[in-house]
Amino acid sequence: MAGFLLACIPILTLGLGGVEAAHWAGLRQTLSLALMQAARAGVTQQARPQVIARAFEHGLRMLYPDAQAANRALHAQRRALGTPWRIRIVLPSRQAFQDHADPDLRGPRDHPGQPLIRNDYQARQHALRLAQGWPAGRGPRSGLTIYEANTLVLDLWWPHRPLMPGVAALIRALAPLAGDPAQARLMTAGYLPFRRRVSVTMQSHPAAWPDLADGRIHHGTAPGASPGPDSAPPDTADIPEKTPAGENELPTAPAPGQDPDTPQQDPDLSSSNPDLPPSEPGAPPQDPASDPGTTSEPQTAAPGETAPGNDPVNATSPSCP
Repeated sequence: MAGFLLACIPILTLGLGGVEAAHWAGLRQTLSLALMQAARAGVTQQARPQVIARAFEHGLRMLYPDAQAANRALHAQRRALGTPWRIRIVLPSRQAFQDHADPDLRGPRDHPGQPLIRNDYQARQHALRLAQGWPAGRGPRSGLTIYEANTLVLDLWWPHRPLMPGVAALIRALAPLAGDPAQARLMTAGYLPFRRRVSVTMQSHPAAWPDLADGRIHHGTAPGASPGPDSAPPDTADIPEKTPAGENELPTAPAPGQDPDTPQQDPDLSSSNPDLPPSEPGAPPQDPASDPGTTSEPQTAAPGETAPGNDPVNATSPSCP
């Protein structure tokens, strides 16, 4: 009997540990889905914190199917920690609005003068930043490009009360080893901190909002913090980069009557608009719609030549002969 008890204790401990680990794995997946649901709601509503918080708590129904059970769990965490959970808006940061806000943008605002970042024409905005002399199009205050300023990055801290008896005491003992103050605070209270991050491209003009008073949604305060690998803008590949002559270029067909061995020269795209600087690497592309004297009809050109007035950002590579 004594031998059975000695063997039963470690077996039961391993079994309970397996149940706890399986619960952790399911919880991580559920929190990721709830955070993604909150981000999808935020990108369509100008990253409004109230919308993000409401969508995230609605997504917790996958963790607490019963609404009353969810309210009890959130109330217990609020009573123990002050804030049941925290979501930090990493991007767009406060400094991003100082660099990329468009005061002339006509869009929905909560109050007059609320900073807005233009969500459309991002390629042209990036080219204008390059023309202003911003290295790689990054703002001097935020260090972000217009693509990163139009990306919503959310960082979630979720406290979890362990199911297995004794794990909470172990977490409290390990709290001094935590390097992050927020993580140490949760572990001191006996909660296991779960951290999840999601990055979604904005589908509306980002607006500068104040943090929620209860602390559930707040913005990052580190100035000049560069985004992590999860927040890399997915649209940067749409901007062609200038390459040396003859490198990664396809041959073009010569114009009728032109010697095939004669090198062709590109027309000066800036000559049709005196407001734009000369065509240089990083110069802004010309937008025909911005000139009142132009029409929206496409202009044709001889084979191998670029039609004047075409936007080089949206131009495709010349075809092979």
